Amino acid sequence: MLAEIHVYPIKSTKGVPLAHAKVETQGIQDDRRYLIADLQGRMVTGRKFPHLVNVTAQVSHQGLSVTSPGKEALHLNKQDFVRSPVEAKVWSDRFTAYSTTDAANAWFSEIIGKPVQLLYCGEQSERFRESLATNVSFADGYPLLLISRASLKELNRRCSEKIDMQQFRTNLVVECNEPFEEDSWKKIRIGDVVFEVSKPCERCVFTTVSPTEGVFAPSKEPIKTLKTFRADDRGRVFFGQNVVALNEGMITMGDEVEVLEYHPPAHYPDKDK
Repeated sequence: MLAEIHVYPIKSTKGVPLAHAKVETQGIQDDRRYLIADLQGRMVTGRKFPHLVNVTAQVSHQGLSVTSPGKEALHLNKQDFVRSPVEAKVWSDRFTAYSTTDAANAWFSEIIGKPVQLLYCGEQSERFRESLATNVSFADGYPLLLISRASLKELNRRCSEKIDMQQFRTNLVVECNEPFEEDSWKKIRIGDVVFEVSKPCERCVFTTVSPTEGVFAPSKEPIKTLKTFRADDRGRVFFGQNVVALNEGMITMGDEVEVLEYHPPAHYPDKDK
């Protein structure tokens, strides 16, 4: 069952829960359609500025409203966007995005503490990823991320600290019987949409940021615990599955998750055994 849906209108900012959502092949509608970038177009994220998780963006038909503790709210109307083309850089991908407004740039420059700009990917992102055969928004690499509650429960059983699902910044949270069932899924259907489960999601330091405080955990959890049972032979840790929508349509909380195809799951040595 689909238990939760989340979007992150601006990359690295707080997630917004939804009861239902339109899924496009480039990701859930409104998910990571905006990017904070330096003046060279390079992404600015919570990996270096963890307090970005305290920023909340609410999307409307006109644009979006952005709030942060201690700051006056920012209201942006898409009709006011300058829309000058800007070369955006997300990891090794370089593609055309569009400028928003000077007011947005100034607001986020105060948040970050250095000059930055707020970019918009457009109604249809121009970032085409050949390996996925689809366009992707400002997400790290894949249009969507899926995690089961059972997997989080198993992580918390092993971890000395309570880990919140928000730390993993997932789009789709599902209910299933066993931890890491999703590792063996190859193709699933939720609502109107068929998804390909592409590969496990490699996790980074951003997962150690408190979703309520906006600071890194001194304990380095959950990465520390994940290394004991979800690491490959190169020491990379994985939690959750990157997925790609094969068609567009609506999904709703409570929808059945129908597994259409399976594949052998990745194996990770369990150092606690």
